[in-house]
Order: sequence, then structure tokens, then C-alpha cells
Amino acid sequence: MTIWPKKKISQAKGRSRHSTREGLNIKRLEKTYQIGKCSNCGSQKLTHRVCPVCGYYKGKQIITIKSKSKEKVVNA
Repeated sequence: MTIWPKKKISQAKGRSRHSTREGLNIKRLEKTYQIGKCSNCGSQKLTHRVCPVCGYYKGKQIITIKSKSKEKVVNA
């Protein structure tokens, strides 16, 4: 016999569970991996990753970062 859920789980309940898990994974990554300084802007970032603040990696701009205010856009 297979085991079935007793009641339907709402979308909000399931999504909140998954979002909590994602937040915990980010905290786990910060504890596990080394954090270094970005050579371009000086903010903290995971080593061997693109900087989430400025979008640079090894002195080259890899991605374009849009700021939360719609006026400023960092172009590649």
C-alpha cells in the first residue's frame, strides 16, 4: 500500500517552507566556504564567484547589475 497525504498542502505553505530552506542554504554556504574581498569594489563575496554588488570577476565585468532604484544601471 502507498501512503497518501491526509490533506492538501496550500501553495503558500509549501512555498514558505521552500523559501526558508533556501535561506538556510545560503547561511550554510557562508559558513562552509571562504569569504574574500572583491578586488573592484571591496565588498565581501564568496571566493571564485562573481561579485553580487558590482558584477566583476578577476578584474573583468561579467554581469550587469541593476540597482533597486531605477535611475542607476551599471553597464557592462
